[in-house]
Amino acid sequence: MHKYLTVFLIVLIWPLSISASDDPLTANPSGAWYLQDAEQGWHFDVGLGVEFEPGYPGSDEYSTEPDVLARVVYRTEQGHRLFITPGEIGGIYSISPDTQFVAFLEFEEAREVDDDPALIGLDPVDSTIEGQFILAHRFGKKQVFAVLQPDLTGDANKGVVWFAGVGYDTYLQDRRWRFATTFDISGADAEHMNTEFGINPDEAVRTGYTTYEAGAALKSATLGLQLEYQFTSQLSLLGNVEAEYYFSEASDSPLISDEGSDITYEASLLLRWEF
Repeated sequence: MHKYLTVFLIVLIWPLSISASDDPLTANPSGAWYLQDAEQGWHFDVGLGVEFEPGYPGSDEYSTEPDVLARVVYRTEQGHRLFITPGEIGGIYSISPDTQFVAFLEFEEAREVDDDPALIGLDPVDSTIEGQFILAHRFGKKQVFAVLQPDLTGDANKGVVWFAGVGYDTYLQDRRWRFATTFDISGADAEHMNTEFGINPDEAVRTGYTTYEAGAALKSATLGLQLEYQFTSQLSLLGNVEAEYYFSEASDSPLISDEGSDITYEASLLLRWEF
């Protein structure tokens, strides 16, 4: 039965043409140029898959969970894009074809003590609303970008994080495969570093960890790889892998030096449909 279903799906989708954008940056669903060359009006993409991620930043314990995508995008006549997902709302302002400004609000989930055994005895971190402000400029298939990520409500004491990075997008095999890579370095203020990696005296008593107070510093360096296989002009399989290395101000925390790892990984695989 399964082999007949497989043959049926291949016959169904293989003859359909691949009419992807000629520009790999405008086809990248997580990039600042996504849908820049699309028609004015509403655009949608949905997806279902799995994601693999650490229990907290610097953890060596991982979990696998369902990954769901549901996004609505409206492209204006001027090329600006407004978007909403279950956890984000914002827009992309096209300063010029090569320069994009992205601003959106993002719901950041709370850190609970049962997220990872290493967190037992630590204070929980509340959920919050973070701002994401991105300025990106392209040079052909290459890009540079800067990100500012403040904790807007202050409930989680997440402070401010910044990122600076570079990226490259290209097509392989006549646009059926799309490949993208990014590399960025992040830094944060003392409030953020202590919320993520600090151990206060009360927590030290409850957990046995050494008291640790972090300062404003470089936080981490991250290498990301993305590969998308286009079955048809609408249906694709999207994979992402990231490796993040934590610098000393973070990795000297007992949460990493005693219980975690200074390199962590994230991965996801998603069956995605655009319409």
